[in-house]
Amino acid sequence: MILPLLAAFATAASEVPDLRALPPEQAVERLAGDSSEGSAFLRAEALLRAGRLPEALEAAQGFQSVFAGSQLEARALLLESWTLLLEGEQARGCQILSEVAAGTDSGAALQARATLRDWIRSGHLDTSAILELPYLWPGIDDTTLRAASAAVAPGELVAMLPLTGSYAQIGRRVAEGARLAALDAKAGFVVVDEPADPIQAALLVRGILRVSRPRALVGPLLSNTATAAALEMARSAPGIPMVLPAATSPGVASLDPSAWQINITTREQGVAAADLARNCLQSPEAFQLWPKTEFGEAVSDGFRREFSRTGGHVAWQRSYQAGNTDFRPLLESLRQTALDLERRRGHDTANLSPVVFVPSESPSEALALGAQASQMGMKIRWIGASGWHSRQFLLETSGRLDGAYIVTDNIPDDSRPAWKAFVQRWRASENDAPDRLAGLGWDAVEIALQPMVPSLHEGAQAELRMDFHARVNTAVGLLRVDRGAFVPANCPGP
Repeated sequence: MILPLLAAFATAASEVPDLRALPPEQAVERLAGDSSEGSAFLRAEALLRAGRLPEALEAAQGFQSVFAGSQLEARALLLESWTLLLEGEQARGCQILSEVAAGTDSGAALQARATLRDWIRSGHLDTSAILELPYLWPGIDDTTLRAASAAVAPGELVAMLPLTGSYAQIGRRVAEGARLAALDAKAGFVVVDEPADPIQAALLVRGILRVSRPRALVGPLLSNTATAAALEMARSAPGIPMVLPAATSPGVASLDPSAWQINITTREQGVAAADLARNCLQSPEAFQLWPKTEFGEAVSDGFRREFSRTGGHVAWQRSYQAGNTDFRPLLESLRQTALDLERRRGHDTANLSPVVFVPSESPSEALALGAQASQMGMKIRWIGASGWHSRQFLLETSGRLDGAYIVTDNIPDDSRPAWKAFVQRWRASENDAPDRLAGLGWDAVEIALQPMVPSLHEGAQAELRMDFHARVNTAVGLLRVDRGAFVPANCPGP
């Protein structure tokens, strides 16, 4: 691909044609030691023609650094992009070409467009790079857009997941689980990198839809980007299924009539905790204490609304700064409220056992709550959320919160046939053990490929029960802490 790439460029700048006529290795040698602007540029070009790609890339980038603002800067960007494409770094190469194509150097812009079209038509450009072109180059010309559309196979599954940045490790595992499911189903599948910014995520969705009409969109991963993407899907492609494997913010699925959240939302955890307190523990009132975090606020709000809806009364509620470990003033306030309630009813106050919901994310906070309540002689029936569902919680609390209930987004069960099959499939492809995130990617594709979203789906690691009104998974797990271990708990509780 090197000579075709340079063929058009060779006539664009005609300085020292004798150098260009030399074999590239001789040209590199002739230019050695000359640090002038023209020689530096021609050396980068000669290195590329010689196939010395790492050196060519370094030379092209070095030229831009040393001769910033040069009239040859756009041409040096072309050299850089061509080298990146040949090295397999297609995303960055296409990004640079898109910038040059939209730039002010008309000659370089023409060559950038020609390069993009040639690579699209050659079949050497990955589908993910083609789908991202209208996002990278919003003013993409009709000829390039038609070439891109023709190169994308119809009915592809498109996943938008973070492959770079802070969430890349998570995104790549979800993407691999999704890829394996698509591979087993013999379905076309492509992953594009999820931007961290919600506006950029919406623009990427818009760009993808200019090129193709995917069979379904899997992702985005994060709730904030999923929110923006759902709004864009509702505007531009309301009939295309959008399956969100990990978004936990409540209401995201409601933004697009074809969107589904298969991870447990924060609201559903709160609803499940309220149902446990009201119907299983049969408590007419509940007490609520939550950290001032996005998770704490969302879960506590779900609890409050559902508990009140079912006839219960939230008798006392307070928030606290995350990381706090001195809860004695709050616990004393809680106790006084519980005592007053029982006195007004004429009940014995000697054996108070209030139901207290704490959607904390910190094992250290849980330990402080349990220890301080015990020191104060309080017999609390604790309910925690998924933030307590960890090995670290068991290690730190060391049995001090035995009897506590936990509503959680997942209860691992290695004996499930679906999980065993998924583990076997994963290990055949990867060297490590799969986790829940990989399983969610697998489940998202399995659901996306079905003609209709099922009300019950035997997921890889857990059963999924879909609410067709809210389009969310409601299969929240219920555990109880017993002798320093998590055990399954069933309603009614003891």
